This record gives sequence, structure tokens and C-alpha cells, in this order.
Amino acid sequence: MDSEERSDGRRKLTMNAFSDPQPFIKERIPVREQIYYYLRKTILNGELEAGGMFSDGEVAQLFGVSRTPVREAVQKLEAEGLVDRLPQKGNRVLGLALADVAHVYSIRKALEGLAVRYAVRNITEGELERMKSILDRAEAHIAEDRPEDLPGNLGKCVLEFNTLLFAACRVPKLADLIWQQREILGPLRILQGLIDKDLGQRFELRRRLYRALVRKDEKEALRAWEKHLETSFRYWLEKCGAEKQKALLSDFI
Repeated sequence: MDSEERSDGRRKLTMNAFSDPQPFIKERIPVREQIYYYLRKTILNGELEAGGMFSDGEVAQLFGVSRTPVREAVQKLEAEGLVDRLPQKGNRVLGLALADVAHVYSIRKALEGLAVRYAVRNITEGELERMKSILDRAEAHIAEDRPEDLPGNLGKCVLEFNTLLFAACRVPKLADLIWQQREILGPLRILQGLIDKDLGQRFELRRRLYRALVRKDEKEALRAWEKHLETSFRYWLEKCGAEKQKALLSDFI
């Protein structure tokens, strides 16, 4: 991260802190949306770190546009709680507090629960076969992989399983909302931190969901996925030393 110290102690991001926006430039997408998605991604993947400052002018120069679409994009980011616009100073990148993570999990619980219910009704035999294949492959990795290979291989299985599950709901807008919420937690590297924590239990919950999908048992499918999310959240709290903060648990549960 390229930055320089301000007189007030805050880090001001320099132009080198921004990655090349070229992959985000699409002719048919309004410029303000391109800038919004570019900034959102660079914040969520940690390129723009919490506490860093950037100006509308820097981003306008990067895209070769006026400040108007930049201002509109930053306003959307502010509404999402990702940046704070400071008059006469610029834009400050905000981090995620523990309560923010709890609320993201709560939103995920609602959205993903709805997707699971729809998936019970709409998943095909072919998708169920693919899901079983993913689970079998994950269990083989757990049993046979070297420790250094396990995180990457298991992460691929998790992504394939989740992608298949959410697509099976047959509501693309719902799936998009789910992935947006999941993207927010991306920089926290949650999966990496949990990768060696009760792997058998975590994939047994996915197997339990699979069996419920086969039986078209909506209540059991929902219980299995909610238990999976609660387990992930509790492990995350443990990892960051906040497992005793019962208020966060109540926010989620």
C-alpha cells in the first residue's frame, strides 16, 4: 500500500495505491457504476486499507473523467458504510467492526435461508449429482491431502458447492445479493482461519443439507444451513478473541 502521512496523522493514499482500473471499464456500463464497482472491490480486497484517505480528484484522474461520476460512486459507498466523506478533506476508508460482521452474518442468514428454501423446490437431479461429487471430493481432500495443499483444494470445493447451491434457487437477483454480502467478509480471510477447525463437522453439515435437498425436506435443509452459518460465525468470534461477546451472538442469532 502506497501512502503518505498527513499532518493530522491519517494516511493519505497516493495514486500508486490504486490498481489498474482498465479491467473495470465497460462501454455499456455508466461510468459512475464502473467507478463504484472498482472502488468497492479495492476496499473489500484490502487494497485500500481502513483509515486511508483518497480524494475524488485522484479517482477522476485515474479514470480520465470529471469528479461528478466519482462523487456519485462514493456516495453509494458511503451509504454502504464503506467510506466516510469528510468535508474539505476527502474520503476515509472505513474498516469492519465486530458488530458489522455480526450484522453481515445476520443478513446472510436471512438471504441464504431464503435461497435454500427455493433450492429445495427447484434443484435438479443433475445438480444433486454434482453436489454429491463435490462433497465426495472434499472428503477425499480432508483424508488424503498434505496440510499445505488442503486449504486451497478445500476452498475450491466450498466455492463450487456454494455456487451450485445459490444458483439452484433460480432467483439470480437473490444470488447476487448473497454474493455481495459474502464479498464484504472476503478481506477477513475467514475460511483460511477456519480451515483446520472441525473440518468433519463443517462438511457433515453440508452433507446434511444435501440429504435434505434429496428428500425435498425444506425445514431440515434450512436447519442444516443455519447451523453451518452459526458454526462459522462462532469460529470466527473465537479466532478474533471475541467469543465472550454475547451481544454479538444475540445480534446474529
